[in-house]
Amino acid sequence: MQMPVHAQAFANAVPLRRNRGEHVFDLHPALHIALFGGFFAYLGIMWAAFGEKGLVIPFAIFAVFLAAAFIVPGWWARVAPGEGRKPGWSEFMAEGVACETGRLGAGGAMVQILIMPVMLIGWGLFLAAVRALV
Repeated sequence: MQMPVHAQAFANAVPLRRNRGEHVFDLHPALHIALFGGFFAYLGIMWAAFGEKGLVIPFAIFAVFLAAAFIVPGWWARVAPGEGRKPGWSEFMAEGVACETGRLGAGGAMVQILIMPVMLIGWGLFLAAVRALV
């Protein structure tokens, strides 16, 4: 059975040589924080538009799970064995990331990562506007 083209490209990708220890994550922490902030902004927009006394507990549960989804990987990065480290911004911009379809520049990685929270914020603002007008 033959491998799909994108899997073949990933298998043949040549890793960049780094002069320091290997990264814990290939993404800069600012992207992780921006993603976290985007999802929390959506949650805040939803609370501002639809928040009531009866929804305090569900929104608190959403916030706890959302925080856990972003804080736990940060903790993992701190306890990583060996010389794992986070990349600097200039290093991230120069190297980009390796993904399944091959090497992706930093701009493309930022678009792929941040498109979901941006779309969610837009959707939340649309729903808040509809709620305000109806």
